[in-house]
Amino acid sequence: MVENNDIEIINLCINGDDSAFSSIVDRYLSAVLNFTYRLCGSREDAEEITQETFLKVWKNLRKFKQTENFKTWLYTIARNTTIDKLRKRKDVLFSAFDSDDGGNFLEDTLPDNEPLPDKIFEKEENARMVVGMFENLPVIYKEVLQLYYVEEMTLVEISKILNKSVDTVKSQHRRALIQLRKMLEMRNK
Repeated sequence: MVENNDIEIINLCINGDDSAFSSIVDRYLSAVLNFTYRLCGSREDAEEITQETFLKVWKNLRKFKQTENFKTWLYTIARNTTIDKLRKRKDVLFSAFDSDDGGNFLEDTLPDNEPLPDKIFEKEENARMVVGMFENLPVIYKEVLQLYYVEEMTLVEISKILNKSVDTVKSQHRRALIQLRKMLEMRNK
């Protein structure tokens, strides 16, 4: 159900089975929508970007190198489409895309087998707080954290998507976590 199945579906699409593309959309739609939403912060924009991403994938499917990872290729298209959309918006500083940053994230959240109601409330509050802090990160850090922790991609895969060296991605990851830790410390003071 992973890469081999993707390649089989891609080959069906290339050979004229247009209905096979819906399998790709079904498999990756929610993940790509979630990824683009985390980067742009607008549900409406994320839906538009996701639709445009899948249109680009469909149009360029013949250009996909089947020796590569399809998911990495797809996320590269989604990221580039998101950046294009954000560039059209005036409220995003694109100097954020050029910097490197990272740190350590939520290291003290150990789940309790049977938490008390006050602990459940505290965890929900912490989750909301972390989401709020995540939204305040520069886009370059959001995409690294999103791809690593939510999409569970390797640093090598992320480096291909971002078109950056693995060392740069590691640095951005570390600095993003450092920035989150600083935000958390500021909030707890």
